[in-house]
Amino acid sequence: MGISGHGQTLSLPTETTKDPAFLNLISTCEPASFGREGRDVFDEQYRKATKLDTTEFCSSFCPYETGIIDIVTQLLMPSVKREIAERPAYGPEVLSAQLAEDVRALFIATENYVGVDTMTLTKIITSRSNEDLLTIMRAYEQRYQRELGRVLQQKLQRDDMFMLDILAQVLIEDRAKQHEMERKIKSTTGMGIRAELYKLNVYSGPSGRFRAHVDTPRSETQIGSLVACLPSEFEGGVLSVSHQGNTVQFDWSASSPGGQQPSIQWAAFYSDCSHEVQEVTAGHRITLTYNLYASRGSGLLAGTKHSLDAIHLPIYRPLMNLLGSSSFMPSGGRTAIGLAHAYPYTHSTLHRSMPEALKGADMMLYEALLASGLGIEFIRIMDFSDELDGFEEYSDGKDMDDSEKDPFEKNVFYRSGFESMQVVDSMIERSDMNQGLPGWTRLGHVTWIRRPRDLQLEMTFLAYGNEATMTTKYSSAAIIVNVPSLQHRLQVLDG
Repeated sequence: MGISGHGQTLSLPTETTKDPAFLNLISTCEPASFGREGRDVFDEQYRKATKLDTTEFCSSFCPYETGIIDIVTQLLMPSVKREIAERPAYGPEVLSAQLAEDVRALFIATENYVGVDTMTLTKIITSRSNEDLLTIMRAYEQRYQRELGRVLQQKLQRDDMFMLDILAQVLIEDRAKQHEMERKIKSTTGMGIRAELYKLNVYSGPSGRFRAHVDTPRSETQIGSLVACLPSEFEGGVLSVSHQGNTVQFDWSASSPGGQQPSIQWAAFYSDCSHEVQEVTAGHRITLTYNLYASRGSGLLAGTKHSLDAIHLPIYRPLMNLLGSSSFMPSGGRTAIGLAHAYPYTHSTLHRSMPEALKGADMMLYEALLASGLGIEFIRIMDFSDELDGFEEYSDGKDMDDSEKDPFEKNVFYRSGFESMQVVDSMIERSDMNQGLPGWTRLGHVTWIRRPRDLQLEMTFLAYGNEATMTTKYSSAAIIVNVPSLQHRLQVLDG
């Protein structure tokens, strides 16, 4: 159907490849280009195919009505039901050195044989933030098996009872936050998928092909593509989808097991997956391509999206077995996992959709970690190895041999959460970077399960040493997991 509005109806499959309407479709299509460095390029050695834009045809096929989008949403953006009460309580997160010292100082101050050290108590309780005080109280109870508030109630004099009021207010605020969190989290995650028809493509034998490539996202919210193969006779044309060394092939040809009976076959994949259409050796391979976008709400027009309980995820049981293993971090510590997929986590507005917009494996991992009760934190990391090369050694590693130092640990800084890319309106001396940038902390030692791969523009700033240069830095996203000691993990698992 062209600009004139006149067209022809084609019903697939046709009884013969000589069907006039079928041949009209093939002849009407125009050569298909591909994107390279921001330009549309025609190169039949790389891509040999034809296409119709959505203004030139319409289709009665609807991926919503057939239930395909329901399935794609479950697989690419799974909805997981979270219940706060079902999570085991692994206790406070790994303490910073300062907070650990505060816990110890409070114990000494209350157990002093000479009398209660009210000066130390007052200094700590009145100078720490409510968040830090809550962490201190939990750590005190875990370490010494008694509540700090009850201890102070028994030992403080009337004039010092104001400290109990401060601790009580901290607990009240925490309880209110927990109630609000339960109200929000007991609902399922609110991200869905919107499918938008993009193109009709025809790959014809004997040499139709599209070499391996990664699609250019049409929008910051695009997460992937859906390819629906319409019933027609062809040979070859296998779709190969690859990501991080894993490849899945979709063979929709007439000689394939699924091609014996005419049907619509499909595949969906994330936008950071490489994919290739292998050579079509005979016939015509006709596909509809849909762009998939993350959207608020279920994103479904047909059917209801069913939620999964996180404890039923395939990764949950192996995770719990790992936590119960005596060989896994018996003393506890921090482990880090780089996200498997790419996300716009430094975009000016889209960073707010994280972590709800996590994809497949990343979402499964995140939900399983939440359900396990482990303390987790999303972080962005930047590697300053190039900028810090030649400057003074990392202070925490000054007694280590060079062979024992991991450059990745030594020169990597991190910052919690996701936020938009920054342009720092100031000059930064390179030697000062050894102490970190404002708001960024040296990552230090963590056990990496998977190093991050994707890079996003994080910040630009003017750095100066011998001369000033504009510096651009990229960050990667990861999940930090605070792992308690084996003894504490076993207590929770046994309980």
